[in-house]
Amino acid sequence: MADHTETDIVAYVGGFLLERTPSNGVNVCYYETVNVDLSVWKISNPLLNNVPYFAVQLSITIFMIHLLFFIFNFTRQPRFFAELITACMLGPIFFRSTFFLRYVRPIKSNVALQTMANLGLVYYMFLVGLEIDLNMVRRVGKKAFTNAVAGILFSMGMGASLYCLFTRDKSIFPSANPVGGLFWGVALTVTSFPDLAQVLSDINLISTDLGQIALSSAFVNDLASWTILITTITWLHGRSKLSILPTVGFIILCWFVVRPVLGKIKSSSNKSSGRDFYVYVILAAVLICGFITDACGSTSMTGAFVLGLVTSNEFETRILEQVNNFVAGILLPSYVMVVGGKIDIFFMMSKTNVVMLLVIVVSAFSVKVLSSFLVCKAFGIPARDGIALGILMNTKGLLALVVINIGVDVQALDSATFPAMVIVFLVMTALVKPFPNWVSKSSKNLKQYKQRTMETSEDDSEFQIIMCVHESHHLSGMSTLLKLSNSTKLSPITIFALHLVELTGRSSAMLIVHDAYNATNISQPIFERVISDHVTSHSLGSYGRSGTGHPISIQPVTVVSPYATMHREICCVAEDKHVTLIIVPFHKEGCGVDVVQENSSIRTVNHNLLAKAPCSVGIFVDRGLQLSIRDMGSNLWKQQINVAMLFTGGPDDREALAYSWRMAGSHEVRLTVVHFRPGEKAKSIMEERKESEIYEQLDEKYVNELRFKAMCNDSVIYLEKVVNNGEEILRTTKEMFDYYDLYIVGRGQGVASPFTSGLSEWSDCKDLGVLGEALSTSEFARNASILVIQQYYVADTAE
Repeated sequence: MADHTETDIVAYVGGFLLERTPSNGVNVCYYETVNVDLSVWKISNPLLNNVPYFAVQLSITIFMIHLLFFIFNFTRQPRFFAELITACMLGPIFFRSTFFLRYVRPIKSNVALQTMANLGLVYYMFLVGLEIDLNMVRRVGKKAFTNAVAGILFSMGMGASLYCLFTRDKSIFPSANPVGGLFWGVALTVTSFPDLAQVLSDINLISTDLGQIALSSAFVNDLASWTILITTITWLHGRSKLSILPTVGFIILCWFVVRPVLGKIKSSSNKSSGRDFYVYVILAAVLICGFITDACGSTSMTGAFVLGLVTSNEFETRILEQVNNFVAGILLPSYVMVVGGKIDIFFMMSKTNVVMLLVIVVSAFSVKVLSSFLVCKAFGIPARDGIALGILMNTKGLLALVVINIGVDVQALDSATFPAMVIVFLVMTALVKPFPNWVSKSSKNLKQYKQRTMETSEDDSEFQIIMCVHESHHLSGMSTLLKLSNSTKLSPITIFALHLVELTGRSSAMLIVHDAYNATNISQPIFERVISDHVTSHSLGSYGRSGTGHPISIQPVTVVSPYATMHREICCVAEDKHVTLIIVPFHKEGCGVDVVQENSSIRTVNHNLLAKAPCSVGIFVDRGLQLSIRDMGSNLWKQQINVAMLFTGGPDDREALAYSWRMAGSHEVRLTVVHFRPGEKAKSIMEERKESEIYEQLDEKYVNELRFKAMCNDSVIYLEKVVNNGEEILRTTKEMFDYYDLYIVGRGQGVASPFTSGLSEWSDCKDLGVLGEALSTSEFARNASILVIQQYYVADTAE
């Protein structure tokens, strides 16, 4: 029973004692029948009284969340938006409906509901801590850290100011708690890292520079917000400034004692049953740690969160698979209902007006947009990206709701200031997806780069390449190919090495980010190891030692995505980095007609890239491409590779010729360009096609330009052969050029050429083109690698 010296009795209705508290809250006291015997259960039939109500409440909440998520999914709204709408709808329903108060959520059922809600919240915070990799702190760049600090300072100041503005009328808010401004500030500071990852994944920005800055900033924001929140709660619950010491001691104990102990348990859990035991120990430890921090004066969420931080990430997937769906699908909806019971929109509107609420919403939404905009201007980032970054930093999730809910529990927020901040979260969540998506698309349209093809690129421009790698064995041949791409001081090469990892069985973008960080830690040593294993011949970085070469810059990037949408991530990186060429491995492995292995997933990625890529694409058929030792006579030996470029005409062939010409600048490359000219039969066919005259003029102009440049280059040989069909091309190539290490050809898409006659009937792999496939299945080229290049077309980028 509450202390009546600090409360006023409002009414005594139906066995319930209603009391008004100084903070405009209501205490409800009721009587329970208690057994006088020595049995464990003092209250009669606890399960019989509470479980049916809880089942009904949970069913209603889950149904509403899924229904609203389905409805708003057409506007690409996240799940948290549906949860907020559900909470806002449940509040007025329960406050205004006698039926719901009596049959759905009676006062007596709150104990079971709040218990399950708190249990779900504890496990949720454990999962959040488990998904956070503290090693990411070392990867936070200067831009992201500055943006995070600016967002924290601006948001804390704005939150406190808006709270003072909202509660300025003491006649309406006579007992407004000044600490409420701190909770508003922390709530605005929060940027939900898991929800932001999902948003970035949905709008294909997760692998871009903008996405990485946003994620790193959100990581710093969440850690800072959680630290401020723990400190505030402990200070409010304690009686002195030293009240936080027990919580700090617990954190230190977890880091230096619990973490090593869990590591030993993990190392001894090698078998499947051992791994299950480890999971069970962790799940039990979550409740124990929550109990300890609650006793220390903080909240049970603190202990669960800290335990998640110190738990080994090696078992993260197993723990998440067993717990995540149950927590998110069953326990957290009960927390949504608890929060909804505290949202009284009608009471809030009786204390304020629409204009004031609009000012609060606009100001709260704009503060991080302003801070991010100023930071981006200081670092020379475009204004549009600054606005998009600010809107992304407004991404809210369950943690923000937890912050203001704790504010209500400690009586820092009341029944008016709490719903006001929920409305702010609702508006922020509704706008956080559409605006960055629109800004990013507009920004891409504004900064469309010109160097999408090698044919149109300037000789002194930077050559940026994406190298896609699915497995480690793809690296060796590609590293040789790219090393021979002739990086010079005037035209240096930057390689974005994309490690493509399939996302299987999980849809959480938070896990995508975490897997990406882990995969980057794995893939980067692989890149370095492969490069270091080929220091004398394969090393990308060692090319600067050859005299005229220039070191190649490598930036590993990991893409974790389903194969069906993986091309979107690759295209986003290409757009963001202004890439000229994307090189992907062929989906078949083997020599000639003897195909050892075929990967349909890689074929799906390649096919989608050929249709949607924003630049030129090369498909590399690797058959052990490497530099070989050549006898130059007079006891001289030289590392050299023989390259044959088969030119039949068309945009793709010009692009392939441009790449071949670039390779010819390398000392290790001996290039032979074979220009197949049409015979009498082929000319008669070409005369019937008007477009062939245009292609022929462009081909002649481009070939003559390169021939003029290669006049003084002894490593380039130019030959012309007259043929009438594709079979003659293969026959000629077999007779004269069967000793080459690498063949480069154009894919020949969109060009009906008489040179392909006789071959197209047998073609079943359109990704390589007619000539490329014929080479890949021919016996004379069974040991030679093949590079098939497709030039970028504007029409092909249309969605």
